[in-house]
Amino acid sequence: MMLKIRKTNDQILREPVEKVVDFGFEFQKFIDDMIETMHKKNGVGLAAPQVGASKNIFICGFEGDKDNEDERKLSFPLTVICNPKITNFSTKKCKMVEGCLSFPGLELIINRPEEIVIQGQDRYGKNIEIKADGLYARAIQHEYDHLNSTLLIDHLEEIKIIFIGTGTLGAKSLELLAKDPQYKILSVITGSNKKVISRNKSEKKNIILEIAKKNKLNTIITENIKNPEIIEKIKKLKPELGIMADFGQIIPKEILDVPKHGIINIHPSLLPRHRGSSPIQQTILDGDKFTGVSLILTSEKMDAGDIISQTKVKLSGAETSSILKEYLAQIGASMLLNSIPYYMTGDLKPFAQKEEEATYTKMTKPEDGCVDAQTEAVMVERKIRAFDQWPKVYVRVNKKRVQVTSAHFEEDGIFIIDRVKPEGKKEMNYADFQNGYKTELTFDA
Repeated sequence: MMLKIRKTNDQILREPVEKVVDFGFEFQKFIDDMIETMHKKNGVGLAAPQVGASKNIFICGFEGDKDNEDERKLSFPLTVICNPKITNFSTKKCKMVEGCLSFPGLELIINRPEEIVIQGQDRYGKNIEIKADGLYARAIQHEYDHLNSTLLIDHLEEIKIIFIGTGTLGAKSLELLAKDPQYKILSVITGSNKKVISRNKSEKKNIILEIAKKNKLNTIITENIKNPEIIEKIKKLKPELGIMADFGQIIPKEILDVPKHGIINIHPSLLPRHRGSSPIQQTILDGDKFTGVSLILTSEKMDAGDIISQTKVKLSGAETSSILKEYLAQIGASMLLNSIPYYMTGDLKPFAQKEEEATYTKMTKPEDGCVDAQTEAVMVERKIRAFDQWPKVYVRVNKKRVQVTSAHFEEDGIFIIDRVKPEGKKEMNYADFQNGYKTELTFDA
């Protein structure tokens, strides 16, 4: 029978346990229920308080995938220990990532002895002694903690980080890092603090700075991160790790060398494809069927650092840059928080990019949005989606700009213009434009 897992602030997780003295039928059924619950929850251990019983017992076990050599090495037998006592800890310790069924979604880096000796009784009351190492020793120590009212969160050791970013790609990552108790953000390094007034009079704000202020984080605002004063400020912070996304400035070696574990860059492409400043736009312009997010170690050469992790995403062919950026920002944030602990413990090892497969993007310019009758319709449609925020797509009619704001292809391949915005006018249906301006926009098939 499945048992209910008690979580987070449930008081029973902090209550003292009682010695097991009755090993009869009811107790055996309780153990079987614990085993069933652990397996169905994909856990590697479970203590009685986690299922609402203040009993001095825990179970653990991990078979792993028989076809996965790494998991086979970590496997250990199903173990039931009553009234346990760890009698010996090795002096050598090891940092690993731990989760807990009582704290779903939380994964912390915890430093524990590599080997232990534990004494107690088996499920039938027989005295036993177990020598364990590796994951087996770690699982035992984790569940032993539960019997002593010590929880995963009690082992929290903050990772000191800096966040570097200005654009929206890193916004979700900064929000999650600010909320995660495992990370102490020493400072947020960001670009312009100015509000930019665009042609349509709307204000473009630095969302990274807003998130930093909302979470009362220290900030360093700079238009030149190579400034010696800025470099010195960052050095004094002594971060263990840096996180960067959508910053728009080249990071000098003096800063790259500051964090012990380097600076992780969130890049919205499947590197080494689309290195450079406009990977999302280029993905759409090239008609790519797939894209993704890469977490890389920032190096002196642009977007060429070793890859820590990647996620591949299938594209529908209808995405705009703004929608795709928001989507990849969400994916990148989840990837980042899932990857950092494993990277810092060495379980996730960075690997080099294949230089021979590298492609590069270029800086988008205002004139990139200009199309004419010789522009292929397929490229016009892609540019509308790629440049939906800036610089937009436009044609010149009688020396004035006409933005093409929406278009699509019919099933038979016919290119249809849906909406346009003449210079100085409101956006309108293309049919209304044709009637009013007595002109037709044509593109190369």
